[in-house]
Amino acid sequence: MLKKYLSDIAFMQVLNLLIKPIWILIIDAAVQEALPQEVYGNYFALFNFSLLFFIVLDLGLNSFNITEVAQDNSKIGLLTGSIIGLKIILALAYVLIILSVGVVMGYTSQEFGLLLTLGAIQILTSLTQFFRSIVSSLQRFRVDGIFMVLDRILVILFVAILLWSEIPDFELTIHRFAYAQVLSLSLVLVSLLFFLRGYLSQVRISFSLASILPILKKSWPFAMLVSLMGLYTYIDGVMIKSLVGDAEVGVYALGYRFYFALLMFAQVFSGVLLPLFTKNIADSALIRSISGYTARLLLFGGLVASFITTVYSLDILNIINPGKANSDSAEVLVLLIFGFVGAALTLVYGALLTAGKELKWLNRFAAITLLLNLILNLVLIPRYNAQGAAMATMTSQIFFGLICFFVSVRKYNLHLNFTSLLRPFLGVGLLALIIFRGKQYAQNMSVHFVMIAIAVLLAAYLFKLYKLKDLKSVLKK
Repeated sequence: MLKKYLSDIAFMQVLNLLIKPIWILIIDAAVQEALPQEVYGNYFALFNFSLLFFIVLDLGLNSFNITEVAQDNSKIGLLTGSIIGLKIILALAYVLIILSVGVVMGYTSQEFGLLLTLGAIQILTSLTQFFRSIVSSLQRFRVDGIFMVLDRILVILFVAILLWSEIPDFELTIHRFAYAQVLSLSLVLVSLLFFLRGYLSQVRISFSLASILPILKKSWPFAMLVSLMGLYTYIDGVMIKSLVGDAEVGVYALGYRFYFALLMFAQVFSGVLLPLFTKNIADSALIRSISGYTARLLLFGGLVASFITTVYSLDILNIINPGKANSDSAEVLVLLIFGFVGAALTLVYGALLTAGKELKWLNRFAAITLLLNLILNLVLIPRYNAQGAAMATMTSQIFFGLICFFVSVRKYNLHLNFTSLLRPFLGVGLLALIIFRGKQYAQNMSVHFVMIAIAVLLAAYLFKLYKLKDLKSVLKK
């Protein structure tokens, strides 16, 4: 099972590596480069604002659907019609909420126009995520991987035309950038419906309270969790805009992009782990094997990225945004990447606790994390600007990740002892030594990266990511 799981993950990550970096590091970066910092900063803040209320569109329905359908595929026909009907009602409520709160926030008419388009993006995202949850619940992870990147492929094509085609009167604007995303998601939604047509042929959309209320009753703990986690994850951009202005949001967004790219790769694991854990929750040996290996892999990747970013943060930003890279955004990047270590723990052990329906624990500590995040943002943003928000995000992610880990250890009897931790700690020490101290002795960056590559190979062995016999087999080939 571990081999099949890793094979599916590898396939999905190859797709991610082929597509997502082009979107995040080339297309989105080119859009920010082409537009004034205040314009993109305002877009980033409004996009995060639209995400704050995403829970209204989801209400935990996607996670609930996965935990139900992964155990019994026949529930697709029983649940889908009512969930779609509920999502249509929720979409109308969502639009009313973002417009009402926008009035309270004092948004301008131009900002409302952009906000409505961003709201359409969130509605379409919610629908595509729901139908993808059916695909993943069927354990069709490779197909889900294709749909995962399809919208990015389409939006890359559309935005590239806006950026570089030089068609008269068709240049890039922030509104056209948003419209391209709406069009891409619409095409993906149609493709998903076509793929699932055999499972959905008998489904009828229902607005009946008799069918909707039982689903709401079962899904509300999932809704609470998604809401709390969404708030402490995405509120940073909104608070920066409110406390110190759009320019600082632009500084934060520049550093945030690389962190977001790393997070997108890691979330692929979570998307596979939830249905996999749900289907095999009674198999303790499988749970220990897959959760342990995935956690080691993500923590290892996060630590390597954190250490390298600490040393080369400004160089990385100069590659992504040569015209706008600055030391403030570099500091934001370093802090956020260290926060990824906590996010990695959440992605693995949060998925395990969700699959086991241990939502009482998750919701309790997610609420504490949100409170911690709000306090830190209110204290740190006025003093340290964008860097203050990054400090708050890093602290919140690490806090909640550690909570998920320790609760999982207790609930699922995951083995944790000094011997099992010694080798990874040695690996961390080796990486830190080569990355931080090696730069002083390397003649140039190329030599240093060769040193880092060797250290990564050795540290991966200490993290038990591969065995010596696996390496020998590769070398023989």
